Amino acid sequence: MAEAVKAAARQLPAFKLGQKQVFLPNHVITMLRKEHLPPNEACFKVPLRFTKFDLRDYLWNLYNVEVTTVRSYVKQQPLTQRSTNSRSWYRPQPQKIMTVELAKPFQWPEVPKDLEPWSNDLWKMREETIEKRNEEQLVRQRFQIPLKSQEPLPKERVELGNLAKKMLSGEVKWENNVVLDPRWDQILGKDKAVKSTETTTTTS
Repeated sequence: MAEAVKAAARQLPAFKLGQKQVFLPNHVITMLRKEHLPPNEACFKVPLRFTKFDLRDYLWNLYNVEVTTVRSYVKQQPLTQRSTNSRSWYRPQPQKIMTVELAKPFQWPEVPKDLEPWSNDLWKMREETIEKRNEEQLVRQRFQIPLKSQEPLPKERVELGNLAKKMLSGEVKWENNVVLDPRWDQILGKDKAVKSTETTTTTS
């Protein structure tokens, strides 16, 4: 009888278990990897309604992990705009973080080098798309219009620039076949007369 009592005592934790019965839990508990924590501590993200006793009983009943102490804090989230076209701002729901001290130390496994079984390429593509979308939203929210000089040149400007370079180098000669108004003939005649007099004075 005494041996049975001792065996039952060894199976129980050093703390008093709670009496709350949960049959169909709908909460999500996430274990966070914190490199700065010692091996006898672990960090979890829990629902806001969770208490220290809930997490302690949860770890013991589901994973047979004994916890000596629990520390918790609520992390506030930054203000977020509801949409790009709205001036309404709101603060998302805060996150509750709990750090527990374990009776037995725990060591995280090494990060796998081959991430192909976890679709790492697809995850990177998703993160890049989300980051690009967030940057575009920030630009719209701050009303920052990109400078004209930073925009790519249109096709017409590129072709005109190439033609100007060819004309400066002498590859292409300037030709204008547009028929001018007859009134320009008098002005062009005066210019020719002035040039001819200049040439005669220089030769003499």
